[in-house]
Amino acid sequence: MVMKRVFFILFAVMVLFSFTSSLLASDLKTEDQPEVATEVKSEESPEVKSAKEADVTAVKKININKATAVELSAGLKKVGPKYAAAIVKYREENGEFKAPEEIKNVKGIGDKIFELNKDVIVIKD
Repeated sequence: MVMKRVFFILFAVMVLFSFTSSLLASDLKTEDQPEVATEVKSEESPEVKSAKEADVTAVKKININKATAVELSAGLKKVGPKYAAAIVKYREENGEFKAPEEIKNVKGIGDKIFELNKDVIVIKD
């Protein structure tokens, strides 16, 4: 019984020592250690910057009769891969959309998603 207590106390002391030493080691900072940069800066070419500025003023139109599922997913708000695939499938089964509003016929695409995207949806190039 006494032996068990001794081992328990030794174990508890070892755990406590290990924990405190790791805390102290992580908090200690020597002056000769250089600061580690945590911010990553990316350099953009002038072409990329001007393209981004142009995108702010011009809204990219998405032709729902021609766009791939990837393009639909990337270009339409609240349309992920599942809904984008449903749009393509609907188009393949029913033919081209005659009006942008017809996208609401696709299961899962309702008034809210249409309203979010009505300014970018087109049916002709």
